[in-house]
Amino acid sequence: MDSKRKGPIGIELVKRGLVSEEDINKALEYQKEHPELKIIEIVHRLNLCDEYLLIEALGDILDEKSIILTRSDINVNISDYISIDIAKQNKAVPFDIVGNKIKVCFADTLDRKSVDTVRLILLNKGLIMERYITFEKNIEDILESLEGTATDNINSNADTTGLVDTIIKTAMKKRASDIHIEPLEDHMRVRYRIDGELVNAVKIPKEKQTQIIGRLKAISNMFQEKQESQDGRIVLYPDYNIRVSSQKNIHGEKFVLRLLKKNLNIRGLADLGFVQDEKFIKSSFNKRNSITIVAAPTGEGKTTTLYSIIDYLNRPEINITTIEDPVEIRIPGLNQIEINEKLRFSDSLRTVLRQDPDIILLRRNKG
Repeated sequence: MDSKRKGPIGIELVKRGLVSEEDINKALEYQKEHPELKIIEIVHRLNLCDEYLLIEALGDILDEKSIILTRSDINVNISDYISIDIAKQNKAVPFDIVGNKIKVCFADTLDRKSVDTVRLILLNKGLIMERYITFEKNIEDILESLEGTATDNINSNADTTGLVDTIIKTAMKKRASDIHIEPLEDHMRVRYRIDGELVNAVKIPKEKQTQIIGRLKAISNMFQEKQESQDGRIVLYPDYNIRVSSQKNIHGEKFVLRLLKKNLNIRGLADLGFVQDEKFIKSSFNKRNSITIVAAPTGEGKTTTLYSIIDYLNRPEINITTIEDPVEIRIPGLNQIEINEKLRFSDSLRTVLRQDPDIILLRRNKG
């Protein structure tokens, strides 16, 4: 973790009289066996300097706010903002929030990819990130104590109906966009897609596979005896539309459940990270005779972005029609058409083109 503004961390610590050259040589020897660790982290782990003086110096050297992060400093539920897996990958921990500003500790604020990843996730939730630096060991200890919280309420030995229900409800609680229920050689694996990343949730004993598959087919209105690919829907949860896809693999049938929350709140374009420049936004979206394509990986906010654009463009003098599968957010003033088995995209589009449209939104969630 070497600053671009000052010399290497080790030299800076010696200059400040916090450690001796012998201490730094000892740290460098240790680093040969542990090349993944930064010098500052080794100095901390070997207790070569008072940790409060060390973290204060680190913050000054890197021109960052610094803190010795402990569990008592955490005033938020971390997984409400980023998944535990995302936190581990980026060595980051949200620990306090005031209004729309959230404080996040990093083990390495010079890792731009990690910092930007977390910043964009939080920005998509309407939050502005305030960055702090702490020791990597502090981050590791906190996340280790929290690891597995995604499965706190899942008992793989519960009865089949209760187990499937708990898997779905836990995914909703964690704000997952998808649930993957996958048969493997010796067990079934459940994973959630949270903030665009797949997170392991729970392992299910192999002997429960037949019952789990049967239950999923029953509540999805699928054919029990059919093992080819099928599509279905779960309508048991009043706040969600859940689309289900099944596909046979060498170990059984895999299911993916797409969780589509009804009546989502529409975010402003600025909350999504678009430049707060009215001229730029108008030139990007408010055009005649043009096509706007929104494309991104699963769970990265395509639907959120489209609805935000349409809400921005929605005015009494503009005729906006949407053709969707399904309609996830009902917006006053729009003509929204939902596709079903009897009504296809091609038929709807042909009719809409005769309805004097100014703007047409085509949106299909294939999962």
